[in-house]
Amino acid sequence: MDFSLWKDAATVATKAIQSGALQSLDTSLTSVSDAHLSFHIHQLSYLAKKPTSSKGKHPISNPFLPHDPALYIGDIGSKHKCLLNKYNVLDDHLLLVTKAFEEQQSVLTLDDFSALQLCMSEGPALAFYNSGAKAGASQQHKHIQLIQLPKAVEQLIPFAPEFKDLHDEVPRTLPSLPFQHAAIALPSKLFTHDKNQHQDAAIQLKHLYDRLRMTLGIEVKGDQIEKAYNLLLTQEWMLLVPRTRECFADISLNSLAFCGSILVKDEKQAQHIIHAGLANALHEVS
Repeated sequence: MDFSLWKDAATVATKAIQSGALQSLDTSLTSVSDAHLSFHIHQLSYLAKKPTSSKGKHPISNPFLPHDPALYIGDIGSKHKCLLNKYNVLDDHLLLVTKAFEEQQSVLTLDDFSALQLCMSEGPALAFYNSGAKAGASQQHKHIQLIQLPKAVEQLIPFAPEFKDLHDEVPRTLPSLPFQHAAIALPSKLFTHDKNQHQDAAIQLKHLYDRLRMTLGIEVKGDQIEKAYNLLLTQEWMLLVPRTRECFADISLNSLAFCGSILVKDEKQAQHIIHAGLANALHEVS
């Protein structure tokens, strides 16, 4: 990758906003405490008019084949490309997409981690993967998402203090997190620009992902996973959460919910999940 990811993303975003290609969703933010955890609830200011199929689950066409040129940031290795998230709630939200179609339910491969390592070597970020519909994915085409970390990490990851208890590469559960999961600390200096270390770092990331996946009994049949999950990682830790269903009540929960950031459509949904218990909602879908 011969460009600066986040600098180039900002340049593309500025032009995409001016042309209307990037359609950011306005939200209001409410911070709530539950079960000794901090949560951010993002409430949409209006319902987005996103094209959906008759089932309301997936867009009629694949927006990644072909992609909108106005959202294109660059190629990442030989098998991936990086795009702006057209309907972003959070700033600096990118998509790492396979150039050829692969199912979102596919197991993550060494090529995926090779591309991800290149992106995350460009600066602090949260990466996450919704493995399919039950994990909150809205597109069937394989894509990993990245959001640039702010200096105050808790602004994006309310659960950030909980992950400070991770200190080695042994999968473990964090007692403060109220949902089924396995988490691991990532080795230092795993995300560097050293080309000699790139492939070894990608192999190590894939190994740690597989370790978490197997710890939770998430098997692979062919190239498809047999149980939905959410994967989240920063440069310091990796978290994997098995999923039993997509929604709590009618509120769709994706990977970001498991770091404390929840998106709701309106005030009714916000009040419902608050009164039902945010920690309980995460427990119920994992």
